[in-house]
Amino acid sequence: MTATIAQAQLDTKAPAVSLLALCPHCDLVQRLPDLQSGEEARCSRCGHHLDARHPEPVVRPVLYAGSALFMLLLANLFPFVSMFAAGNSNEMNFFDTSSVLFTEHHQWLAILIWLFIQAVPAACMFAILYLKLGMVYALPARTWVARVLYMLKPWSMVDIFLMGLIISFVKLVADADISLGPSFWAFCLFCLLHLRAFQVIDRRELWSKIAPCPIPQVAAQPGKSGLAQNLKLCQVCTALVPITQTQCSRCHTKVRLRQRASLQNTIALLIAATLLYIPANLLPIMRTVSFGETIDSTIISGLVLMWQDGAYPVAIIILIASVIVPVAKILIMFWLCYLTRLPVSQRQRHSTQIYRLVDWVGRWSMVDVLVVAIMAALVRFDLLMSVYPGVGALVFAAVVILTMLAALSFDPRLLWDPLTEQHEGVGFDAATER
Repeated sequence: MTATIAQAQLDTKAPAVSLLALCPHCDLVQRLPDLQSGEEARCSRCGHHLDARHPEPVVRPVLYAGSALFMLLLANLFPFVSMFAAGNSNEMNFFDTSSVLFTEHHQWLAILIWLFIQAVPAACMFAILYLKLGMVYALPARTWVARVLYMLKPWSMVDIFLMGLIISFVKLVADADISLGPSFWAFCLFCLLHLRAFQVIDRRELWSKIAPCPIPQVAAQPGKSGLAQNLKLCQVCTALVPITQTQCSRCHTKVRLRQRASLQNTIALLIAATLLYIPANLLPIMRTVSFGETIDSTIISGLVLMWQDGAYPVAIIILIASVIVPVAKILIMFWLCYLTRLPVSQRQRHSTQIYRLVDWVGRWSMVDVLVVAIMAALVRFDLLMSVYPGVGALVFAAVVILTMLAALSFDPRLLWDPLTEQHEGVGFDAATER
């Protein structure tokens, strides 16, 4: 069935509490419509995804996650990519992307790459299998596994690694012959199945199968904010929790009215990312050794070289991912923090949508670091030519991680709290979280 989008309803009839949803981005209480298979519901005020119904909610995620894990196993068993240049050849396995970095004494970068493209994606697929099978066999510890799944989800970067592979091939195809092994095609299937497995599960529906939604002791009315009704949202399991209650009765997570020190943490992380972004562009991100000559490349010099070589699409992608996106994300996040201090009349209507966009696109800046890891594993021809990561790769990876953490620490509900104060007479004190 074709998926359709339904707006959450704001009528004030007394609905069942289990059908109420509190938007995590604008704090509006809404009544969820009766969704059919293939439909989803979005917040009527900010457009945030609230709920969905997928056909065959157990079988399809299990098949996608199980098939993805099998493809990941195949991706590690067979040759991934082979490169032929000037009578020399080198074969790269999927695991070499991180193992080569480790042997070259770039342990921290190797661990990050391994986590982003192997450990975290595999853990997410195992978690989906466990949770969905747990609906049938009542497996223990499902609450803990569900919490871990959505904590790890933003750090799975197999789609970004696939983009890095394409960029690396475009860089090398002019000077060498590239042969794709069976593991490469297995990894492509793994990427598709991994993304599809996440698409066919929904957090609210998943938690409803793990444990029933607790009924708060405070009556909730659609069309008003949770803050005005002494309600707060459990960010883990989406349950409505009274303000006086410190712990969610369903997932046993500590629940706060707003994220603690959200603005302070976000600004601190952004300042750290800004300071690191300067050396990330000045230090070499990649070192090429050819016939005994060493050439250091920074992000900017690599862009210029690709542009001069006529690789315009690749140069544009790297420019967007490594220069424009990090700078834009830092500036926009600073701007969103500043907006929380302005009156409602001076705020932009679509600030929440802008936040969601920068939160999603920021992780794609990691593509340049993954390209360096791929080149280091693939271009290994001893004295003829070899590629090594520079210290700038680790520094730039730290910039991307810091901006991702900044987006995660920012509470978008702060953008809507003055609206609640203006229309409903309820305010929020960030210092006391009340």
